Amino acid sequence: MASIEQQRLEKWIKVLHGRDAEMSRIAAEKLGEIGNKAAVPELIKAMHGRSMFVAANAAKALGKIRDKTSVPALLKTLADDRQDVVVRTAAAESLGLIKHPSAIAGLEVVIKDYTEKYKNDRYNLIQGYERGLFTTAIRSLKLIDTPKSRRIANKAERF
Repeated sequence: MASIEQQRLEKWIKVLHGRDAEMSRIAAEKLGEIGNKAAVPELIKAMHGRSMFVAANAAKALGKIRDKTSVPALLKTLADDRQDVVVRTAAAESLGLIKHPSAIAGLEVVIKDYTEKYKNDRYNLIQGYERGLFTTAIRSLKLIDTPKSRRIANKAERF
C-alpha cells in the first residue's frame, strides 16, 4: 500500500496530465508545493504542449523543487523563442532558485538578445513582457551568486 504522500503525488500527477487546463495548472502548483523530486519528469513534460498557464506553473514548480536535473529542460524552455514569454520568464525564475552555475550562459543569452534588440529603442526598452524576462534573468543571475553571474547582472542593470 502506498503512503498518503505517494497517493497525493500520484493524484496530482494524474490531474496534471488531464484534459482540464485549469486543473492541470493547479496540479502543477500543488506538485511544486509538495516538493517531491519524483514529479520532476512529469513537470518537464507539462512545460511542452500545454497551455501557457500550465507550462508556466510547471516551470515554477520545478524551481520550488530545486532539483538540478531539471536545469537542462528549463534552459531549453528559456531558449525557445516559440514558447510564450510568460513560460520563458517562469523558466528563468526557476533557474535562479535552483542556483546551478550551468544556467548562467542561458540567462546571459536572454540579456544579450534583449539589449541587442532594444539598444536603439529606449521607448520599447521599458515596456512589455520581454522586459519582465530581462529583469527576471538579472535577478536569477544574482541568486546564482558566482563572480561571473554577478558581473553579468551588474552590467545588465546599467543598460
